[in-house]
Amino acid sequence: MIRPREFFRLARLGADRSGTVVVEFALVLPVLLILILGSYEAANLLIAYLKLEAAAETAADLVSQTPQNTYLQSSGSSNGWDFANISNAVDQVMTPLPTSSLKIAYASVTFTGTNGAAVIDWHKEVNSATAITIATLPSSVSAGTLGNATQGSTDSFVVVQLTYPYASPISYILNSTWNLTEAAFNRPRYQNCVPTTMNTNDVCP
Repeated sequence: MIRPREFFRLARLGADRSGTVVVEFALVLPVLLILILGSYEAANLLIAYLKLEAAAETAADLVSQTPQNTYLQSSGSSNGWDFANISNAVDQVMTPLPTSSLKIAYASVTFTGTNGAAVIDWHKEVNSATAITIATLPSSVSAGTLGNATQGSTDSFVVVQLTYPYASPISYILNSTWNLTEAAFNRPRYQNCVPTTMNTNDVCP
């Protein structure tokens, strides 16, 4: 049998709400952690993609700015116009993200094939990137929509494709690698096409 004094103690205990906040916080905390860490990882992924987009545009723009009477070399150019310097600029744009796994593919498309068909005039790959071909132009773009595909055409354009395996620094929600790809197109600014000394076609049409 419960004595009156014990009954009042139990009643006071039942009415006590001093630990409610702690219990509620313990229940809500896991959800808050998921939201906070998930937002952080999603924001980092978005930043990585935006940096990749800016890096692709930078690479295509620098290649297209190759001056007249200048051959774009693989590396060691006395005037600074080479793929090594352009790739270094891409790495700077990607900072502070690590770039050891960043793959870069460069190509120049001209219209010197049969009846002005598009052809790859030259290509350059960095870090074992997959070479760009007419059949595999990024974003399923048709070369004919980017240049004048007619007999005797002197038109051309530069295409750069970057591939970056992004891994979250905390891997709480995004616990796998995201392969990001971005491409950019540009036209040579100072000559019909950008010549190089790497491939067989080193003279602009």
